[in-house]
Amino acid sequence: MLGAVAEGATNREVAARLHISEASVKTHLVHICAEPDARDRASAVAEAYRRGLLG
Repeated sequence: MLGAVAEGATNREVAARLHISEASVKTHLVHICAEPDARDRASAVAEAYRRGLLG
């Protein structure tokens, strides 16, 4: 999911790619952004890159 966010995809586009609801995408992003090192979408993606979760 963060790979799609890193590409600039909207919640709707991410939902379509993953075959889940847009509400589910929003919920997952809220939980991801609750992490101390991820204040928003951009910092969540940056942290995922730092941790080697995204190529």
